[in-house]
Amino acid sequence: MLWSADRPLTWGDFDAVAPAWAEQGNWVASPDLVMNWTASYAAKRSGSVYIAAVTSLTITCAVDSSGSWAIASRVTAGALHHEQLHFDLYEVYHRLLEMSLRPLTAQAATGQGANQALDNLLVTTGNAILARAQAAELQFDKDSANGTNLAAQATWEARIASYLENPAAAP
Repeated sequence: MLWSADRPLTWGDFDAVAPAWAEQGNWVASPDLVMNWTASYAAKRSGSVYIAAVTSLTITCAVDSSGSWAIASRVTAGALHHEQLHFDLYEVYHRLLEMSLRPLTAQAATGQGANQALDNLLVTTGNAILARAQAAELQFDKDSANGTNLAAQATWEARIASYLENPAAAP
């Protein structure tokens, strides 16, 4: 399911069987958050160099229901809200990827060199943003004690709402 402000998560989006280790701990659920991106680019001659630029960019932010699980006896509205905040935080980094990757360019003496340089820049930048997303997700769980510290979770909820408006401000 792709992220949409108009379509929040439901427990029906969690189709996988919970792993045994989760049942033995105090876990409630885990959404399988997926971020994929592909870019096309082309190099054009500009004077004595070639400049490669992104010609198309597709980024998806989704929850894969086949990899998302919940322990039915533990689900609550509060737990679902916590998982929605994870999805919303991931959407922040989807938007950050969009605004960071689309304007990238690279130049080189040949078209192939410019394309290779841009490919390297796209991969490096994309991976760095995805690493930031993963770190933010872990920090959110740590600070909110996996949704049990409601005051900390409320602070994060406000941050996430702000980051959705201004992804560049995200950690």
